[in-house]
Order: sequence, then C-alpha cells, then structure tokens
Amino acid sequence: MFQRFVAGSAVAAVLVAVAAVVLVSVAGSALPRMWPLATMWCFVPLAWGIWALLTPKTWMPNWLPYWGAILGLIGGIMSAFVLNIPSRVFAMTVTMTGRTVAVLAVVVLYYFLWMLVRTAYMSLVPPQQPVGRMPDVMKKAA
Repeated sequence: MFQRFVAGSAVAAVLVAVAAVVLVSVAGSALPRMWPLATMWCFVPLAWGIWALLTPKTWMPNWLPYWGAILGLIGGIMSAFVLNIPSRVFAMTVTMTGRTVAVLAVVVLYYFLWMLVRTAYMSLVPPQQPVGRMPDVMKKAA
C-alpha cells in the first residue's frame, strides 16, 4: 500500500517541479495572478498519493492509467468549471467549449502520466514478489 502512495506522490512531485519551472519562465508579469494555481500545486503530490491508495486492488497495476484518467476528469472539472482557474489565472474569459476541450486534454494527459505512476509502482515492488500476492516468507509465518 505504501508503494502505491510513494509511486503516485513521487511522479506528481516531479511534475509539479517541472511545471513550476515552466510557469516561472513564461509567466512574466502575470506571475502574481498565478497564486491560486501555485497553491493548488502544493497539494498535488498528496492527492496523487491518496488517489493511488484508493485504487481498487483488481485494477493494480494494469488499469492504473485509467484510474489516473478518472482523477484527471475530476481535477479538470473542478479547475475549469468549479474554480474557474483559466479566468482567474489568465484574466480572460474562456468559453464553455474551450473549458470542455481543456478537461478532455487533462484526462488524456493524466492517462499518460499515470503510466509513469504504474512504472514507478512496478519498480518499487520486489521482483521476487508477484504483484498482489503474499510473499512465501510471510505465508510460512502466518
């Protein structure tokens, strides 16, 4: 279970760091308006770790990208429609069609990013231990 949390949090932390560097380098004078986005990013590694913990056991690890796409759908709807982040950050009105396209793009992006989480998770699972099975040493102790 800890391996799932670590895999999700580690990938999210690296992505947040890369996004912060890009934001600082291209935002320029709009940087003071970016504080809602920057504040939200502080919680992304924790959210990804918890989301990885909530993954149904039958979905581990093969269906993990689909689980991530569900998170992308939730996050995209929250940021584009509920919190209206595009209007707050970029100080411009975004049409409903534009928001919908952005949500769909986030879903696709999250699908591919959670492939990285799946890879990180698989690298954390000991090679002699099949995924989802109890090691033989633990069976003898039980």
